[in-house]
Amino acid sequence: MSITKASTASVLAALTLLALTGCSPTAEAPAAPAAAEPKVEVAEQGFPRTIEVPAGRGGAGYSLTVEAEPQAIAALDYESAEAIAELGLADRLVLVPEAVLNPALGGHVEEMAKVPATFPVAMNLDTETVITTSPDLVVMSPRHGAEDSIGAVLQQAGLTTLQLPDPWSSPEILSQNVELIGQTTGTETEATALIDDIEAGFTKQAAKTAGADNPDAPRVLVLTNQAGRPFATAGGAFPLHLLNLAGAQSVSDELGMETTGPISAEQIVQANPDGIVLIDMNGSGDRMYSEMLANPAVATVPAAAEDRLMRVTGRDVQALGLGATVSGLEQLTEWVSTLG
Repeated sequence: MSITKASTASVLAALTLLALTGCSPTAEAPAAPAAAEPKVEVAEQGFPRTIEVPAGRGGAGYSLTVEAEPQAIAALDYESAEAIAELGLADRLVLVPEAVLNPALGGHVEEMAKVPATFPVAMNLDTETVITTSPDLVVMSPRHGAEDSIGAVLQQAGLTTLQLPDPWSSPEILSQNVELIGQTTGTETEATALIDDIEAGFTKQAAKTAGADNPDAPRVLVLTNQAGRPFATAGGAFPLHLLNLAGAQSVSDELGMETTGPISAEQIVQANPDGIVLIDMNGSGDRMYSEMLANPAVATVPAAAEDRLMRVTGRDVQALGLGATVSGLEQLTEWVSTLG
C-alpha cells in the first residue's frame, strides 16, 4: 500500500529530501576522501550487538545497540533499500521509497512490490508514518543537513535507527555503508561478499584507464533527468567517480558547478564536451532531454551533432545499482574509449 498521511511532525518535513535519489543528484556531498575506509566494530557475534558507527557528514560517531536480529526494516532512502534487498532481506522490508519499483532504478522490483508500505519522494515523511509500519530497525542516510534532528526524533520515538555516516556518493562510501548495514542486520558474510565483488570489478576496470589524472582524458558532460528537466551532474556525485574510473573527466568543474543543478544551452555550448552521458532516472528515456538536444545552439555542438551520446539507466551508474554499477562502468569505459 502507499502511505499518504500528511505530516504531523514539522521538524521532520525535511525527511522528504532524505528519500530523493541519489539521493537526489541535485545536492550531492563533496567528493569523499580517497582514503575513506569503513571503521566498523561489532562487540560480539549474534544479538544483542553494538555497532560503532564512525563520524561522517551525518555527524559525530556513535554506538548503536541492536537488541535482536531485525525482522521489520524501514529503509528511508533507496540506496539503503536496494542494499538491504541485495543482502537477502527484501522480505523484511516494511517501508521503502516507491522509486525502487521503477526498473530504471531498482534491481529488485518484484520483491519490492511486496513491501507493505511505500512513500513517494514528494511526501513529507513524519515519525507517525514510520511508526505505523512497526519497524524494529530504521536505516537512513544523511541528506541536506537535516540528519541530526531527524535521527534524534526517530530515536526519541523509540526506533532503533542506523543513521549512515555519509550519503552514497562514492565507491568507498558505498562499501562503508553496505558493511554497516550488514553488521547491523546480521548479514556480515553477504555484505563482505558483495563489497568484494564490487571493489574487484572497479579495480579491474580502473586498471585499464588513466582517469582524470590524464590531462588529455576525454571531457564529458553528465546529465540526469531526475528533477523533471536536464540537470548537470557535478560535485562528488557517484556517476562522476565512475566517469573518472572509465578514463574521462567531467566538464562540470570547468563550468564552476559544485553541486548537481540546472544547466542551460549556453553552458553546454560553452563546455563543448567530447561526449554527453544521459542518465535516465525515471524510465522516461530521452523525453526530458529532447528539447535541450534540439536547441539550435546545442545541436551544433560536435558531441550532439555527431551523436557522441551515451544513454544509461540510473541503476547502471548510481550507487543504488550496487553490483550493476560494475557492468555500467564497463559500458562507460568502452564508450569513453571511442571519444579519443
